[in-house]
Amino acid sequence: MTDTNTIQSDAENHSEPRKNGGIAASYTSVTDGLTQIDVLLVDDDESLLDLSKTFLERENDVFSIHTAGSGEDALGYLQANTVDCIVSDHDMPGYNGIELLKQVRETNPDLPFILFTGRGSEEVASKAISNGVTDYLQKETGTEQYRILANRITNVVEQDHAQRTLEASRERLSLLIEQSPLGIIEHDSEMNIVRLNETGEDILGYSEAELRGETWKKLVTDDSHENVNKVTDALAAAEGGYHSIDENVRKDGEHIVCEYHNRIITDEEGDVVSVLSLFKDITERKEREQRLREFRRAVESSGHGVYCTDQDGVINRVNPAFEEITGYTAEEAIGETPAMLRSGEHEQAFYEDLWETILDGDVWHGEVTNLRKDGESYIIDQTIAPVTDESGETTGFVAVNADITEQRTAERELEVLQTAIDNAHSALTLTDPHKEDNPMVYVNEAFEDLTGYTKSEALGRNCRFLQGEDTDPETLARLREAIDNEEPITVEICNYRKDGTPFWNELSVEPVYDDEGDLIRYLGTQRDVTDQKKHTQELQRQNDRLNEFASVVSHDLRNPLNVAEGRLQLAKDECESEELAHVESALDRMEALIDDLLTLARQGETITNFESIELVPLVENCWTTVETTNASLAVKIDKKVLIQGDADRLKQVFENLIRNAVEHGGPDVTVTVGKLDDGFYIEDDGPGIPEEDRSQIFEAGYSTAKSGTGFGLSIVEQIVSAHGWSIKATKSETGGARFEITGVTGGIYSNRVQSENNSDGDEIS
Repeated sequence: MTDTNTIQSDAENHSEPRKNGGIAASYTSVTDGLTQIDVLLVDDDESLLDLSKTFLERENDVFSIHTAGSGEDALGYLQANTVDCIVSDHDMPGYNGIELLKQVRETNPDLPFILFTGRGSEEVASKAISNGVTDYLQKETGTEQYRILANRITNVVEQDHAQRTLEASRERLSLLIEQSPLGIIEHDSEMNIVRLNETGEDILGYSEAELRGETWKKLVTDDSHENVNKVTDALAAAEGGYHSIDENVRKDGEHIVCEYHNRIITDEEGDVVSVLSLFKDITERKEREQRLREFRRAVESSGHGVYCTDQDGVINRVNPAFEEITGYTAEEAIGETPAMLRSGEHEQAFYEDLWETILDGDVWHGEVTNLRKDGESYIIDQTIAPVTDESGETTGFVAVNADITEQRTAERELEVLQTAIDNAHSALTLTDPHKEDNPMVYVNEAFEDLTGYTKSEALGRNCRFLQGEDTDPETLARLREAIDNEEPITVEICNYRKDGTPFWNELSVEPVYDDEGDLIRYLGTQRDVTDQKKHTQELQRQNDRLNEFASVVSHDLRNPLNVAEGRLQLAKDECESEELAHVESALDRMEALIDDLLTLARQGETITNFESIELVPLVENCWTTVETTNASLAVKIDKKVLIQGDADRLKQVFENLIRNAVEHGGPDVTVTVGKLDDGFYIEDDGPGIPEEDRSQIFEAGYSTAKSGTGFGLSIVEQIVSAHGWSIKATKSETGGARFEITGVTGGIYSNRVQSENNSDGDEIS
């Protein structure tokens, strides 16, 4: 029976919150020295309430005074707040002091409550006491009463805290006794047994009921009496804890050896109230069996592969994890050596060093690449330790193997990815949305080159430090909105380098999620598009000038043309002449030339605003606007197909190509529109285009028809190029003309599900 340390109550720990039916009843932290006492003052006299608050806080600086003007207000305060003490007046409208006390006691039976009233009577005092008031104090004149009240508050709170601390200690002691892995016997001051926990029952074979009221003599052999007498004498004299090892007798008569740690429990006056004896069975056989059971359970349930060998390295035991990792069963591994797992990855010197280490009695640790039974290689983190007997002689070895193949593979992939990111040509950043202001936590070298800022200057900052006076607020607003909504976004934004020079930054921001779908980072890709921006702006200026020129030309040419047409009509009214018909034909051709020239001038602009267009309805609509006589249309594209482009300008492409097919293929020609891997085609079954002419047909003014202007296909080529696509003329399967438009952005099937089977399409006449 031992342990010279006496049990002390943990005054530093606050008691558990008191449960109640609605009013918050947990208490504020009150440590030794009363660092804070929360007091609720209740009085319907506001001036007296303020006065009491002032004097109490002056009397004791640990007071934190809260006030309520009625019993109802006090109960409302307690619903949401905790206090250490209530001080209440008696005579109040609504709930008086006694009624408030009753309400509090229903849910807070132990909360300190002081009735501080101007109405003093035995009746009030009696009711207060019967309803569980903690203290009663009558109001007096002068300020001395507040010193008395302050002392009363301090005393009742200290007593309450001490009581709760004691209760908590008792509860912890009870839990310790019931849940302890050690046997525990509790004796009273006369050393009679009053309690035995479940572990103690298992060790001794007795139930608690069988030993209650007995003394230690029932459990100790005669040979141990003298030793136990010394222990009990020391404990009875309150000399502290005591340690002993005694031979005990179980109920079944078996002799066991137990180690005791005894501790006396005293009250505030230092008198012994009980003695606790913590003990365990240290009988060698029991100890050895327990250690063996624990070891076997640990090895069998371990997630790491474990094998044991004899002194010569022959395997004599493996656990299930070893079988799972290596693919070998226990029967296949036992009797073999670990050499059966060698992969050839390591030199012989590697294994010689391993054996030298463990034969010297030291632990070897390292990474080993082995082969599974199926020939697959794997990597383990291996620890090999010698196993010794009582004399220190090595009797074998135990190896613990953790399969780290996936970990090392992931690390290698991460290293490759990290290298790729670090060396990427695009500037890359990672920001952390879980940190305040979403700061950058990674930037690559390309970012440093682009902005002029080093990693140390950029990390930890929000990327807004790259913005300046010419940064567009609307673009920033769209960027912030997308980030707030965890949506990807690409914007062109004016940023500034460290040296102050502005540049146009094509910034793409993508949310990054983990395997559980939780947002962990934002990936920013940045590209300097200053030159491209300048080029686009210059193109826009050129387009504007070209539009202006075209409008002027249109106006200046059409006016005299209109005059000529008017005069021609007057001439035709006055006389009939075949020559006038030639003049009319020439004027019609001039008007057609003006229309085509204006169209050609305006269709070369770069497309900047793409929209989703249903391709089949667009083609069918164009067919209805062209004079096709008896021609037929076959569309071999799924009706749900979308492309990205400018609908008005693409309409001119199809109208010109359809018109070209009808004009050159004859009135009964069949025009087919079908799909390509990265675009679409338009072909007919007419005579086709001679191979020697195919390289010239897109040139402005070139035409094989006498009535043509030669600008129709040139306009088509301009519009296709403005979309960033390509067009070429070739021959259809029937020998007719075929125009293939390829390089369609994002592929022809954008945002819709592609039909798996090619449709033969509908034929329109």
